[in-house]
This record gives sequence, C-alpha cells and structure tokens, in this order.
Amino acid sequence: MKNRPLEYAGAAEKYALASVVAAGLFTLGLPAAAQPDSEPPSSDVPATGSAPAATDSGPEAPPPDEAAKADQAKQPATKEGKEPPPAAAKAQASGSAGADASKLEAKAAAGAGDAAVDKSLEAAATPPPLTLEHLPATAYPNDPIVGIPHGSLFLVLDRMQWPYMPKYAGPPRMRIGFSGMSWVDSSVRSVKAGAPTEKNQTEYRMQGRLTLRATPVYNLPNDWFVQSNIEFVGNVDQDHSPSDYTEIDDAWIRVGKWKFFDLQVGRMQGFEVYHFGMGLDLNTFERRGAVTQGTSSYVVQPYGLTDLWDRGLSNGAIALHWYYPKWLRLELLARFGVSGKGNDIGLRPVAVLDLGWVKLKGGYERRLQPSIYQGNDARVETQGLGGELQFVLNPWVEFGGGYGRRVLDTFDENDAPTAAACHTTYTYGGFLNVRPYLEDAMIGFGYHYTDWEDFNFDAFGRPETRNHTQMFGAAQYTLWDTLYIKYVLAYSQAHIYNQNNSDPTDTGFDNKSFSHRVRLMMPF
Repeated sequence: MKNRPLEYAGAAEKYALASVVAAGLFTLGLPAAAQPDSEPPSSDVPATGSAPAATDSGPEAPPPDEAAKADQAKQPATKEGKEPPPAAAKAQASGSAGADASKLEAKAAAGAGDAAVDKSLEAAATPPPLTLEHLPATAYPNDPIVGIPHGSLFLVLDRMQWPYMPKYAGPPRMRIGFSGMSWVDSSVRSVKAGAPTEKNQTEYRMQGRLTLRATPVYNLPNDWFVQSNIEFVGNVDQDHSPSDYTEIDDAWIRVGKWKFFDLQVGRMQGFEVYHFGMGLDLNTFERRGAVTQGTSSYVVQPYGLTDLWDRGLSNGAIALHWYYPKWLRLELLARFGVSGKGNDIGLRPVAVLDLGWVKLKGGYERRLQPSIYQGNDARVETQGLGGELQFVLNPWVEFGGGYGRRVLDTFDENDAPTAAACHTTYTYGGFLNVRPYLEDAMIGFGYHYTDWEDFNFDAFGRPETRNHTQMFGAAQYTLWDTLYIKYVLAYSQAHIYNQNNSDPTDTGFDNKSFSHRVRLMMPF
C-alpha cells in the first residue's frame, strides 16, 4: 500500500479518503454547492470509515491518537513512494486532518485532469501513419508486357501510369516511395573531319547521370489518388561548371484514378514514340554522332516526334492521360514557357495501341514560338508527326522500326518567311534486341538515318542539305539482376552542304566518327 502510486490505490482506500475529504470540507465551512463532485461507493464495496456528523458548530474533531491511527490506515503513499507526514503532527489543531486530506484529494484530482489533458494533446499531436519504402516491382507496370527482360524497351515506362502506388490493405493512405537510376559511361571517340579547315579529333570522356526519385502518393477510396514526384540528378562530365552537377529531371503533381486516367502538371517527359534501341542513349555524345568542334551546329540530329517530348528549359507541361482499357493509352500534352526565341507553346497528342506482343505508337505535335513583344510578328512554327511499330517475342527478341517528319518555318518581325531558316527534317530507322541462350546476356543492333533540307537555294538552284547516318552494335550482361554492364560500338557519318554561289562542283563534305563506350548502370 505504501509503495503504490495514488492512482492505483484500492477502492476501499479511496472511499475512506473521501470520508476524510468530506469532513475537511465541512470543517472549512464550504457550502454544499462548492464541494467537489464525488461518486458514491457502490453497494458491494463497504466504506472503511465515515465522516463525523455535522452540527451547527461544526464537526467534532476526533482524539489525536485515534486520528493518527485512522490517517495511517487511510493515507496512501505519494507518487515518489515516500510516507506522508505522521498523522499525530497533523492532529495538533482541530480539523487539521480533514483539511490536509482535502488538499491531497484536490491535488490528486488536478493531477488526474492534467494527465487527461496531456493524453488528449498527445493523441492530437500524433502524426497519421505512412509507409516509407523502396518502390517494389509492382510499382513498374508490366501488363501488357513492355519488353523482354533487361532489354531497351524494358526500361521505357513513360507511356505507363507509373510509379504505380495504389493503397495497401488497411492504413495508411499515404505512401512515400524511393527509386532511381544511376549510370556512368567511359568512352573514347575519334572523328575524321571532312571540312578542309578542320583537323581530325579524338576525345576521351566520362559521363554519368545519377538520379534519385522521391514519390509521395495519397490514396483515396475507389482508386482515386494524388501523387507527386521529384527526381534529383547528379551529372558526371568533364565540364566542371557547377550548374552541370545538380539539377532536376522530373518535378510534377498528378491527380487521377489508378488504371483509368490522370491529369499531370509540372516538369516531365511525354510518351515516347520513336525508339533507338540499346545504343545512341539519351544525354550521351554518342547520340550526337559525327560532330566536331567546328561543325556541331551543322550536324543534323534525329527527329522522332521529339520537339515537345523531352523536358525543356524555362517551360513546363500539362498532360491528360487515359489508360483504359489496358491495351489503349492516350496522352494530350501541352507545353509552354519561354525560350531564346520568345514564348514557347506547343500541343502534342499521342496514342499507343499495346497488345503486348505488338505495339503501335503514333502522334502529332505543333509548336509555336512567337516574340514576347507585342506588335512583333517574328515567330517560329513547327509541325511534326511520327510513328513506330514494335514487336516483343518474350523473352527472346524485341524489334521495331519508326519514322518521324518535321517542318519548321521561320518568320521575321514583319511576318515575312526567312528561307534560310525554313527546313524539313525526316528520320527513319529500326532496332533489334536479342537475348541469346545465356539468361542475363543481350545483344542489340540499330540503324537510323536523318535527312535535312532548307529553302536557301544557291545560284545554281541547289538547296542546303545535310544527312546523318548512325548505326551501332551493343552487348550487355546483367549481374545479380541489378548491375547492367553494356558495351556499345557506334559509327556515324554526317554529310554537310552549305550554300556556295561560286563553285558548282562543291557538293559539301563528310564527317566520320567511331566510338567505344562502356556503361555501368544500376536501376533501383
């Protein structure tokens, strides 16, 4: 009894203490309305004592010895486990026992009230539960199948509703998933320059792109959700400017219904239409082809409905997606912002018919880049279309071929066309990825040709023309189902003819490039 806290005292002791409290209240002369509420003891719990009867002159104090004995039987230990002061000392003055008991009971009641408030505040401050996780395999949709395991199509998910993060059974509604992809390339590239004023070149490069994605999602009933995604990027390159080392790829918010539709807003890529295969990877110098230091602006780059596809600078996008039924996916993407040519506004609808073993993709884009100054009619107008047919014979082979065509027109401030800056580009090509007998090995091939022609005719009636042939062979091995080791041998040839009004025999020149590249990649 002495070592138990006050709140764990037995019922009998509590009711005995209540009797002493009542006596103390009468001793102090409190009216009945001012007395603290107390619950009467139940009939099956006998009281261990009773308060003295009240008279007009107040209750009669018990003898000191008897009061001391009663107090020792009734008084519980304090919360520190110490004995209360001896009752005999408290009984020196008439009614002091009841007064002290009243103070003790009031203190206990106040403590109980504070504890209840503390528990209420603690409950209110408790954060709702959430799931913090490394995104599981189910976050990457594969129905219909996207490609053979570890192939280049296997890594293209921008036409799917991903990261797919529906609600788990039971709480919580909030999930936060982490994922990413890291790759580092070591390469050597040699270029035989065709321009008479330029020397041959050899360059060694290490490039890399390491990303970390954080994706929170709040799930609602009936598969409704709100999701955000931010993808941090660390770049590895021989260009050591600080701005090239940290940046953002994805930064968007979307709301919708799982496997049905969503609206996405922010910095993002659109649905891919034209696929290059295991070589000519995005953000590599290999993809730029036969570029030299002096002809970088003249080597035409492939076009695969890509003007509005990728994330740009100083612009964002709004996209409405449709995913039902599962073999049909639609995207209506609008991109707008500013560029070096003024405002930048574009619309890009894309449709994907996906039966798993065969995929048909196609789209159209229209882009307008008007001047930001009112009354100035300078602008650039672009229209393009593209499509691709792909086949997946799981788990052994995937292949496909595509085509893209773009027309670009430039107008000056007086709304007159600028012939030298109006041109047409088209690209066609295909890829083949084969998984041989070894389960984790893969080989791939690709060929892509791009042609460009403007309306800047020379004195002999010839327009300026450029073309670019790019091909590659690749071998890949996947270690521990996590580390991709890939070697790519690439060859490019770029032909460039610029206007020459003095020499009818001038047909231009050719750059030729060979490159070797080894990539280590870890998706997670």
